[in-house]
Amino acid sequence: MKKLIINCDDFGWDAPATQAILELGAAGRVSSTTVMANFATAADLRALAGLVSPAFSVGLHLTLNAGPPLSAASAVPSLVDADGQFYSSSQLWQRYLRGQVRRQELKTEVVAQLRRLVAAGLAPTHADSHQHLHQYPLLGPALLGILRELGVGRVRRLTAAGRLDGRGLVLRAFAASSRQALGPFATPGALVSTFSTEPASAAGFRRGVAAAFRQAEVVEFMSHPGLSERPGSPLMRVPEYEFWRGGQALGLLRELGGELVSYAAL
Repeated sequence: MKKLIINCDDFGWDAPATQAILELGAAGRVSSTTVMANFATAADLRALAGLVSPAFSVGLHLTLNAGPPLSAASAVPSLVDADGQFYSSSQLWQRYLRGQVRRQELKTEVVAQLRRLVAAGLAPTHADSHQHLHQYPLLGPALLGILRELGVGRVRRLTAAGRLDGRGLVLRAFAASSRQALGPFATPGALVSTFSTEPASAAGFRRGVAAAFRQAEVVEFMSHPGLSERPGSPLMRVPEYEFWRGGQALGLLRELGGELVSYAAL
């Protein structure tokens, strides 16, 4: 039987996302989440710790491109701007390509984010990254190497299964550039990102999962649910939340010959 992980990204990003993920996790509608450790509050982490089980796993949503670092800005100066905030994804990548980012500072911040989860009683089962930084050309392999050094054994594999738009083609190129660096990790064989480009629906779920199941035995569905939309974000969080909450995904999954599992089962 095929296996599907439904992972909710961005836990801790804001209250609407955090509350939506807690509700869906408690109801058994999703099987995994990844935490933005530099945004999540202590209360967020305590609530999440109460949901952890073999059926619901928690990982790190490595964030090096939004908000402030968990480390002191003085400890990671090559990662932050004059205001002590992380650079954007494109700025960080360009700085890395120019040799302006120090690997030891990347490692310092990754350690800080992992330690925050562990201190809250959340032993991370896996990792991914905000806006797929861990699969950017050159930067991605460096981040994957650090995660491996720190004992992370499972990560997201970016494949953009079922996406034929321009961004999907870019993501596929990124995926190809980091394929070798992913070798030591356990990963799902394909990633469904259908709901990143269209409102969540049964048809979109069926199409995306069916395409991914043709590629792999274990598939991850990337989700970004929220109780409200985030200003300035292209994500359609409310339709995702409502779709998962409705519960029809599990019936559709059975029809497609799959079962819901968590990253812990990978």
